Amino acid sequence: MNTTAELTDARELAGDGPAEDERGHRLPLATGRPRDDDRTAAILDATGELLLEVGYDRLRIQDVAERAGAGTGAIYRRWSTKEALIADAIRAFPDPAVEVTDDPVADLRALIHHKFEAASRNPDLITGMIAAMRCEEQIADAVQSRFTVRIFERALARVIGEDHPQLGVLAEVPAALVVHRCAFDAGPIDLDELADQFFALIDAAR
Repeated sequence: MNTTAELTDARELAGDGPAEDERGHRLPLATGRPRDDDRTAAILDATGELLLEVGYDRLRIQDVAERAGAGTGAIYRRWSTKEALIADAIRAFPDPAVEVTDDPVADLRALIHHKFEAASRNPDLITGMIAAMRCEEQIADAVQSRFTVRIFERALARVIGEDHPQLGVLAEVPAALVVHRCAFDAGPIDLDELADQFFALIDAAR
């Protein structure tokens, strides 16, 4: 005879909705399987990759399942909506792996490239995400928790000094330029050109 856990797993992973016994009573979810952690990580990784490739609007749960090697039932067993899945995937994005060297200008330029590389290739990523943030509070919370201006403040402080009176405003400029160009300019963004313009502005502000 099948155990409760076996019946639950079979129904849930097949994507048939909540598992029930022969009398129509919902069975409790089976928990504690070590492989769940690996599957969850694979789903989050796949979601993050697709989000950067196709954007928020075009991301489909079916595509996430295919890339993660999981069934759609396994995804919906963990996240009830696409928005909840994307919010967790955003929170799981790795921190920028930008090397700190003895050249703060080069480090800041590398940070600009690292943070905005995906958006520079596909400007629709930014506009689509901004629209999602306005409609979905959990998306907004996830983005705001992971992408703050503080990382640019720290990098810029090494160039112009921590006591510069406009440090906070200047640190917002790279992201502001990227968002503006994604919204109003057609085609990819030249990050080298953007960085050159930013450094020219910094020089003028000194």
